[in-house]
Amino acid sequence: MQKITANQKSAFDPQCWKKLIRPRYLLSWFSLFLLALLAWIPNRIRDVICIALSFPAVMVPTRPRRIAYANLRTAFPDIKAKECRRIVRRMMAAGLAVFTAYAEPSVLPLWMLRRRWKVVGQEYLDQARSQGRAIIFIAPHSLAIDRCGLYLSYAGLHMCTMVHQQNNKVYDWFLNAQRLRFGGAVYERSSGLRTLIRELKAGHSCFFLPDQDLGRENSRFINFLGVPKATVTTLPKLAKAGNAAVMQLFSVYNFKTACFEVHFSPVFDNYPTADLDADLARMNQVIEDMVMLYKEQYMWFLRFFKTRPDDSYPNIYKNLHISSFKKGESLDYRGRRKPYQPPEDKASDSRSE
Repeated sequence: MQKITANQKSAFDPQCWKKLIRPRYLLSWFSLFLLALLAWIPNRIRDVICIALSFPAVMVPTRPRRIAYANLRTAFPDIKAKECRRIVRRMMAAGLAVFTAYAEPSVLPLWMLRRRWKVVGQEYLDQARSQGRAIIFIAPHSLAIDRCGLYLSYAGLHMCTMVHQQNNKVYDWFLNAQRLRFGGAVYERSSGLRTLIRELKAGHSCFFLPDQDLGRENSRFINFLGVPKATVTTLPKLAKAGNAAVMQLFSVYNFKTACFEVHFSPVFDNYPTADLDADLARMNQVIEDMVMLYKEQYMWFLRFFKTRPDDSYPNIYKNLHISSFKKGESLDYRGRRKPYQPPEDKASDSRSE
């Protein structure tokens, strides 16, 4: 287990909670107290309650539910409405289970935490560590991402990550202090990629969230679940600059075992290559393979397909603001799956004609 160094404290100061003992944060501290109490309730009891709550929750026409339905109908155009509701309901149940367990790493003893992790593909992690290089863990937006990511620092890896600062300073302290319980470093995203590259060159491993839609800039439209998706081009460049190994970490909460499963993929061989699009397609394919196995574990309420290649592709999120008493527009979800041809390829085709 690693100790927090002075350099790590410069990225995030675990002692900053002392400055947050103010009346204005009273409700925030009280909510963390309730989370701490939930952590001591047997997880099997919490899970039953979460599953029961998911049935009425899926009936409420909230914005996240509409986003989830739009994503599922786009990624799986042949899916039936009943199956779509089933996936969303199970996603809500898993999300509630993860949320009610959020304070466990902060308040439970180590022996209890260790029992809650189950590792799948430990041999792949051992292989990556034996190379003596830093590791970039591709961590898609699955519901248990924070809890399973914590396993890596518990297992002895020096981890660093970049996060968005929370609007609530108490919650921001709570999340970052939890991430640092077993060592590592947390940086603001404003620190830039140079900070990550410096950490990688020092032999420190990091997380990379590859499936977020950050807009058209610094992205390429690569198929994900059959949909042209704005895919950030950072991973191949980061792996090359930091001379790092690359592998996927996919997080799952298993109701049957009441464990957080940490799934490791084999290390990417010969990565990156000279073909950027091929590297990004390989990254998306590895994520897609796990999403297909654990659909209910994915954060379908995020707008993964927000950025469109051009206006000929329909905006699948157009009905998000429609009242539950008003019928929205009929959307062509299949149209969002139209194959994408880069402008340079179109120009080449027109010249050849």
